[in-house]
Amino acid sequence: MSAIQIPGLDIEERSPGSFRVRARVHPFFALTRTFDNELNALSWGCQQLERLHALHKKLSDEGRLPSTSLSRESAKALGLEALIEGEEVPSEAAAAKVRSAGDEIYTFDVLDSYMENEGKELSAGYFSRTRRLKQYFGDVAISGITTATIKTYIAARLSGELGHGRSKTASYASKNREYQRNRTRRSRGVPIVPTACPVDLPCSGSVRHELKLFRQALKAFAKRDDIRREQIGAYVSSHPLLCIELPSPGEPRKRRISDTELACILGKMACAKKRAAILLCIYTSLRRTEVISLRCEDIDWSGRTVLLRAPMEADPSRPGQMRKKRKTKTVERDVPLVPEALELLQTIAVASKGAIFDFKEASLTQAFGRAAEAAGVKNVRVHDARREALSWLHDVHGLTLEQLTLFSGHTEVKTLQKHYFQPSASKLAATIANKGVARRNIEH
Repeated sequence: MSAIQIPGLDIEERSPGSFRVRARVHPFFALTRTFDNELNALSWGCQQLERLHALHKKLSDEGRLPSTSLSRESAKALGLEALIEGEEVPSEAAAAKVRSAGDEIYTFDVLDSYMENEGKELSAGYFSRTRRLKQYFGDVAISGITTATIKTYIAARLSGELGHGRSKTASYASKNREYQRNRTRRSRGVPIVPTACPVDLPCSGSVRHELKLFRQALKAFAKRDDIRREQIGAYVSSHPLLCIELPSPGEPRKRRISDTELACILGKMACAKKRAAILLCIYTSLRRTEVISLRCEDIDWSGRTVLLRAPMEADPSRPGQMRKKRKTKTVERDVPLVPEALELLQTIAVASKGAIFDFKEASLTQAFGRAAEAAGVKNVRVHDARREALSWLHDVHGLTLEQLTLFSGHTEVKTLQKHYFQPSASKLAATIANKGVARRNIEH
């Protein structure tokens, strides 16, 4: 990072002898260019800042200054070609260069377009991945993203330069308490002093997810309409982003919560209803959202099952009507209740109808994380209860993989076996030993 600090101007040394300058004045999009000399980068950046400030004043005086951030497409639609004109001062070599279809496609436009359309039904994790991609690649043309730049990004991401993976030393892997404290400091404008963050888990899976998101966004951008598909479809299909080999997805998580760890965590949770929700996750293998969605009227006491309903959302094509939520893993089904789950529900589902739990899933996650930190239990998450539940149902109740799918809702046994089925070797050995003793007694 350059030592020169000018509001609205960032100069970053990307590699030896390569300086990327970024000039931005709200609400205009960023103007970006790369130079082989920091002085040239500074000179160009100052010129662009002066031009943007002048345009900002002119639009403000005329009452035409947009209140929201502009993209290149929206700037053209508003007749602000002056914002784009003069952005690049091409050299003779650049002028001689054959223009590519990717010269008119910019990273910010691709990612923003994807999140504004397909991203409406995606989880919050996709927005953080988009933000990370935009911070690194900047507002550059897609033609400037080559195999070399993607490999440089992957190497920087895996080395920890752009953020770390989850740490086994953290009491709660998903919500590190130091991260939360730093977020509060940022909101209050308090300076943050970076501290060493011991990381034991690689983030190759995160890099893979980010690049897959970038791929999906680029393909969706090219297919947005027939004209765009015809103009850039062939170019996008052969872009390095779609051809480069992605990092490995990493090994599936195998963490199981022991009885001792679970007892320590539950002992630190003050709310009895939240303790019951965690236990219900263990007894039923349901996800936290699914457990929170359970209702008293859906429990079949005689049949020893509970109806798990698929979440609904407003149907945009039919005003006033509802439809099944598209981006959900929940499958509507009857979930069997083991004796432990049935006994627990009898103590908490005392009403004839209505929701059993009166809090959100985020509140349960936060309570579980704080309890894990207080109990000193490392590298644990609420979702680990799903793995523990399915493995426990096999260890204690002897259920097969096919029978476990009635609890988990998986349509493919291999997904259940790969990510959640972690039977205890010691418990299996004890079961075999007990059967051997019984057989020997019969023989004698």
